[in-house]
Amino acid sequence: MLSLDKADLKNKKVLVRVDFNVMPFTPREPRIINSLETIRFLMRKKARVILITHLETNEGKIPSALKLAKWMRERYFRKLIFVPDLIGDKAEAAVSRVKPGEILMLENLRIDPREKACKIVFAKRLASFADIYINEAFAASHRNHASIVLLPKFLPSYFGFRYEQEINVLSQAFKPPHPLVLILGGGKVDTKLPLLKAMLPKIDKALLGGVIANKFLEKPIIKSPKIILPIDVVRVGDKIWDDGPETFKEWKKIINKAKLVIWNGPLGFVENGYVKGTKTLVLILAKTRARVIIGGGDTTDYLPKKLPKNIFVSTGGGAMLEFLVKKTLPGIEAIK
Repeated sequence: MLSLDKADLKNKKVLVRVDFNVMPFTPREPRIINSLETIRFLMRKKARVILITHLETNEGKIPSALKLAKWMRERYFRKLIFVPDLIGDKAEAAVSRVKPGEILMLENLRIDPREKACKIVFAKRLASFADIYINEAFAASHRNHASIVLLPKFLPSYFGFRYEQEINVLSQAFKPPHPLVLILGGGKVDTKLPLLKAMLPKIDKALLGGVIANKFLEKPIIKSPKIILPIDVVRVGDKIWDDGPETFKEWKKIINKAKLVIWNGPLGFVENGYVKGTKTLVLILAKTRARVIIGGGDTTDYLPKKLPKNIFVSTGGGAMLEFLVKKTLPGIEAIK
């Protein structure tokens, strides 16, 4: 793996793929905060920084990156330049004017359908703007999109500092210390089951909450003595909306014996305010001596501002799950 801190960056045009697809934009957003080290390093090294990101709402709307650029300018980079163009003549001209140590943001990648369609002609045009490519978008690296998997074919490529950290920390799960406890919640059962199946031989216990626990309580999808289901729950009618206090008394005993805990997905129907279970688990994890890895956007929404040093919060949700199952991602393979 090539190290970014040894790269020749001075006066180079550096295309940095970030994942700032977080709306509304908030100062606590990990994906933005965790990319700042790489961006600021490039600026100190007098690189010409060109930021690219995708933005798309849950409803499928593709907004301009203008509001994001203004927000970034107000909080982090007062002289950030924005051009309302992606690969056209305006973008090319703006890139040519960027001076060493300056930062330019191009328009939203998804305004061009060839980004998601992973078209070479689109990637070649984007690559022509730069001398070096950096992927600092771990959370988007499970996607076969042009800016993730094709740009490294045309430019010398590196991982950002946070991206490297994600790989190193998550790789602890492949040769883990024991006891290893896996905690799964959230609503996307189809993405959690492959992880559960892949990790069952390695883990000591799997604590299930959220929708995946409901499914197992209805009918065991996988039978294993390692799988621990809630022993009491909060019901609304005939539906389970959160885990109960007795469950967490038992889980606390298991967690306190662990050396590594991996958690993905909130435990209750958090969209309707049933967050007590998730917050209770956060308190338990904050007091354990185990190394804790937490991922998933919905999960991280309920974490406090300050966390103990034993807790690592991954910027990836789906990317974290896929990496833990496959031990790699399309974005990693593109640069390796």
